[in-house]
Amino acid sequence: MPSYTPPGSARTGVERSRLSGSDDPGLAGRPEGPERPGRSERSAWAVWTGRAVRPGRRWWRGLGYVALGLPVGLLALVVLGALAAPLITGAVGLAGADSWPDAVRPAVLLLLGTFLTLGAAPVAAAPIAALERRRLRFVLGRSAFGPDGPDDPDNDERRSAPVLLRLRARYTTARAWREVGAAYLVAVVGPGLAALAAVWAVLCLAWLAAPLVVATSSGPVALVVGRAGSVPDALPYSAAGLATTAVGVLALAGLTQAQAGLFRHLVGPRTDPLAARLVELTRSRSRLAEAFAAERRRIERDLHDGAQQQLLGLTLQLGLARLDLPPDSAAGQAVAKAHDQAKALMAELRELIRGIHPQVLTDRGLGAALHELAEFCPLDVRTDIDLPRRAPQAVETAAYFAAAEALANALKHSGADNLRITARMRHDRLTVDIEDNGRGGARFTDETGESGGTGLTGLADRLAVVDGTVRVSSPPGGPTLVRVTVPCPSPGREENR
Repeated sequence: MPSYTPPGSARTGVERSRLSGSDDPGLAGRPEGPERPGRSERSAWAVWTGRAVRPGRRWWRGLGYVALGLPVGLLALVVLGALAAPLITGAVGLAGADSWPDAVRPAVLLLLGTFLTLGAAPVAAAPIAALERRRLRFVLGRSAFGPDGPDDPDNDERRSAPVLLRLRARYTTARAWREVGAAYLVAVVGPGLAALAAVWAVLCLAWLAAPLVVATSSGPVALVVGRAGSVPDALPYSAAGLATTAVGVLALAGLTQAQAGLFRHLVGPRTDPLAARLVELTRSRSRLAEAFAAERRRIERDLHDGAQQQLLGLTLQLGLARLDLPPDSAAGQAVAKAHDQAKALMAELRELIRGIHPQVLTDRGLGAALHELAEFCPLDVRTDIDLPRRAPQAVETAAYFAAAEALANALKHSGADNLRITARMRHDRLTVDIEDNGRGGARFTDETGESGGTGLTGLADRLAVVDGTVRVSSPPGGPTLVRVTVPCPSPGREENR
């Protein structure tokens, strides 16, 4: 069956993931707009060549990033080291065992350590990754992960998920295991880079201050790689200190940026501006659709509780007045005519309210609403509905009105005398089939490529808001099958992909 998706419609989560190169489409952050020149993230090569090294806040941020790497790295080293201690002890003991009885205890420790490392590391790595994200924001600014939060680009959605689903995500998503790798890496790189920077700083200060130290001392002074007994002898060391300081600044900037880029890749969202904009547009359109649906429900309530009740009261009053007047009198005939018109208007108002948003859809769900839709259809409509759970409200609304539009098209154009509505929910996907035995020939476009009718096109536009599709099989002579398919993930599934 040909599938139709209108221009500009939303891509599915898998397509968004494929576009952005991400394995976690629910984690794409929202864009902050075009990056200004001079503020975007620079490569390590740009830093080394001097284009990104400027005096001021950026260099001091790099120094702070390296300094903060020491406590974060030590924390990671303590936590992960405690988890790996039985593994290391067991491996060492097993390697030194001379007989099988001597190897039993190390083997048990080895198995216990393996279980702790694989079982607890994904959970233990989460707070370490959160600290690393905050450290990255310190050096890269708010452009590091987008504006949604300092820890996680989708923190609100993830934190609102049930605890068990979030725990499951720590073992089933690639991002969680990237965070484990980042935690082990920061345990080594953080303290190591901080120690290297400290040694380099001490060396630079010692050489820069060599003339002053020699001038205030009573004898030769050892300067790491030599001795100076007089101020002229110490001047070359001071010059070497200046050069070493300049090289250290460049090295610090380059190593900081390279390390930040690596950890940003490991603990940050894998997205690009185009994919982020696509996700934001999809979310924006969903919000507009939800606002539109809420407005429809408000109008339905106002008409039901206001105008319909007043019209009902008017109809009752006209009916009572009709009983009190002689049926052959002019006044009685006028009141009878007004009474009939009021009843007809009441029926039209009920149909209008049902078309705006049926109350049964909100109260009892899609299955009951489709049954009611079939009952009000003038043709013979059979229903076969198997929906084990309720779908999200937006999905139910889109599927219901798609089915209503398909029934209306069948009544107007097909010449059918019986129809069938089938609804199934399988593998997180809702499918609604509307089949008739009419003359067929329904299509989205005619032979010239022009639209074959606004009904099917409008149906597809409505479904595109919830990433749904509509397929039509309508050979000449019939039958016609309209299949509506809408993704319907289980609650919390999006947070754990």
